Amino acid sequence: MIVATATDTAYVELTAVLLASIADRAGDAVSAVCVFCDRVSDEDKRRMAASYGRPDLRFLDIDDDMVRHFASGPVNNHLSRTAYARILMPLTLAEAAGRLLYVDCDTLIAAPLAPLATLPMQGFAVAAVDDVARLVPQRHITRNRAIGLPDEMRYFNSGVLLIDLDAWRRERVTERTLEFIASRPSLPMMDQDALNGALRGEWLPLDESWNMHHRLEKGVYKADPAVWEGARIVHFIGQVKPNYTDCNHPRRDLFMAYRARTPFANAPLKTKLGRKVEKRARKLRRFFGKLKRRLFGA
Repeated sequence: MIVATATDTAYVELTAVLLASIADRAGDAVSAVCVFCDRVSDEDKRRMAASYGRPDLRFLDIDDDMVRHFASGPVNNHLSRTAYARILMPLTLAEAAGRLLYVDCDTLIAAPLAPLATLPMQGFAVAAVDDVARLVPQRHITRNRAIGLPDEMRYFNSGVLLIDLDAWRRERVTERTLEFIASRPSLPMMDQDALNGALRGEWLPLDESWNMHHRLEKGVYKADPAVWEGARIVHFIGQVKPNYTDCNHPRRDLFMAYRARTPFANAPLKTKLGRKVEKRARKLRRFFGKLKRRLFGA
């Protein structure tokens, strides 16, 4: 089974910590790890490679040929165009067969991945975990209606996707998802909405321990920490990531333990003020990027 993720300059540290956790916990079921990079420097690639410490790591740059598929898709201050990369991975890795486990770069592997390598896929191209929005029925209904799904249809979180590569290609999931994006230029959750809209409930539900994610309440995790016991993949959703001083996530301890194994071990933690500055800077970069495309073409 191949494990893949995608990152850009803002998330190199998180990706390095993820790679350290894969090296430690994933087990022998993983044959290779691929990191799709958007404008990541060679130095940052070296730091990520040092965090993983094994030879089966491959970096692939998100090039112009990939970008042309989704350059006009919506982006916002939180989600970048790397979010779309997972849609193209099964085709970009044309030589790969079997299974691909996609994980967001703000996740941690906390248990062996062997059960996913042998899990019966029952003919589905994708297995995933229900999005946490299911806990608030009206939010779930609103999200489904925004992309034309029935109120009761299940909706998955795209931060962890177990993909049967043969089935994905046979069912043209990439092409169908890109067609969905083209038909709906404004998607609230972008690639996640597009994948759910294209698959329309035709996916295999996984136990939530494979993508444990809960939202913040006014910037604070208030849920019972016990819900994180047994989490096999921890997903740090939201803008307050565990490398910020004001993060109180119940599994921040695990993140910091793996951070200590990376070249970022002694790097200063980010601050709330720094987060606001980064958010404004990303917003300005994307504004000028859109302006450039309008003036000079994609």
